[in-house]
Amino acid sequence: MVRLSCAYIAKPEASPSKQGRRPTGESVEAIREDLSFPRVKPLIFPFACLVGGVALALGHHLFNQWADRRTVGKSPNISQQWVLRVGTAFGFAFQTILAASLSFVVCQVLWYYVRRKYMTLQDLNTLYLVERRDVVSTFLSNALTRAPFLVLVVTFSLVLPIAAIFSPASLSVVFHVANTPGPCVVSATDIANSSVADFLYSTNDGIFMSGVSGPVLKITQRTLIGGVIPSLPMFCGDNCIYEASMDSMTFECQERVTLPPGQMGRFDASSLAPGTLTFWNATSDGLSNDPTVPFYVGWVTQAYKLYMTQYLNGTSGSAYCTPMLAHYIFSVQRLNGVQIVSYTTNITGPMESATQYHQNVIQPTFAALQIGAIGLAARNHLLGSLSITSGRLGVESTDYNSSVISAPFLNLSTLGAESYIWGDVVKGIKETAANITASMLLLDLGMKNSTCIYTNQDLVYSYHWLGLWIPYGIALHIVTVSLLFGVLIFLRFNPENLTTSLSDTISITRNSTFDNSGHKVNGNATQAVHEDTTQFRLGKQGGHLGFATQEDFT
Repeated sequence: MVRLSCAYIAKPEASPSKQGRRPTGESVEAIREDLSFPRVKPLIFPFACLVGGVALALGHHLFNQWADRRTVGKSPNISQQWVLRVGTAFGFAFQTILAASLSFVVCQVLWYYVRRKYMTLQDLNTLYLVERRDVVSTFLSNALTRAPFLVLVVTFSLVLPIAAIFSPASLSVVFHVANTPGPCVVSATDIANSSVADFLYSTNDGIFMSGVSGPVLKITQRTLIGGVIPSLPMFCGDNCIYEASMDSMTFECQERVTLPPGQMGRFDASSLAPGTLTFWNATSDGLSNDPTVPFYVGWVTQAYKLYMTQYLNGTSGSAYCTPMLAHYIFSVQRLNGVQIVSYTTNITGPMESATQYHQNVIQPTFAALQIGAIGLAARNHLLGSLSITSGRLGVESTDYNSSVISAPFLNLSTLGAESYIWGDVVKGIKETAANITASMLLLDLGMKNSTCIYTNQDLVYSYHWLGLWIPYGIALHIVTVSLLFGVLIFLRFNPENLTTSLSDTISITRNSTFDNSGHKVNGNATQAVHEDTTQFRLGKQGGHLGFATQEDFT
């Protein structure tokens, strides 16, 4: 407690009729005359606490900035537990030091009310309990009506720990993926080099292609059934990305074309005669063993029981697809055992023949034979039909002679009736060629030096500055505004720098009327003063500051 040596200029007390809610504080002139260092010295501590709170907030911010993006447990070698403990310590110290600043305000607001208003002893007891942060007295009593500003400031003090709860969460731990280039050896994908690449085709005469090699046939079947690119070799190990470029083929399709007569069969639901219900039919527009020959394809989303077709959500259409040369660039990534393949396709021109001489009697090149094998494998999986022949007694025969029944763009349903539901067929045809091309990386196509991207996953700290400054900013704003009000109240209503210490309490309760309020006879209050009816106010009485009744001030 600070004892002031300066003189106190007291105002004469008002008459009882004017004592109710009339301000009883110092005048502005008196405050100016007494504005000396001893007078304002008690303000140093609450303002120092406020500055300390700002410094702690900035320190917490700088610490989180220092930790941001650093690897957990590395650079420097500090465990995650200690980093989080430091953040918690900042939050706890922040709310503690601001609570000390608010304590000054709470004390001043208490004296503000007891000097302005007459209150019963019970009311005064309640306000003292509120000043001591008694939750029951603060929220479950008449304090809210007797001293609302006091209750408000105490509430601020009680909720300050929220800042210490939320602010440590501003520094979290997240996965960070860093990509670093490095040397590696990958597939050369040089299918045109006969000295390093596996043969993708078969031949009867050593000049022309007669079919597809067994390994290629197996790979393409597995690719089509799986509907996706198969698991490719990781030349640079797990958690890396490599690129492979390859000359191959794709299909260029013209949609909504007129199909050859009878392409989709003949079926009359009203006729009892046998009819063919065709869901898919792809036919070659030339020699079936020539991979450069285009093909017609028609597809229909339909159910065997025709009335069920209206409930199906699929596509129907036709297309004329031409095999074309294409250049692919594949990006193969494996992250934590999961393969991700992306690619770009660029059509480079028409395919060269692999089954006959070129102009000027030039035999097919090795590249033409290799790419022709890929094209033949892709196209042969699409050719054929899916149809049902029905008659008077129901289904007489089924004709499933196309591998497209395993394609991912076909959804076969047996709910209610056997149904064929097609997705984006043209896109699926092109993806089939790309998937089969990518699957060639499973074969030996030579090796070459390259640059791969190595992916490293680390746990790093991530700083979210709003998560720190929102709770800290709100707390600092509340304390700053409250402290300004506390200073005004201190200068005007508490020139003696009263506190709630025992010595100050004794000094302001030394008067005969107030002494009687504390005496009890056989457990009951004396008749001189009734705690529920007699009202007191803090003020000057004969040069002595203390609690007194209205009659005492007369």
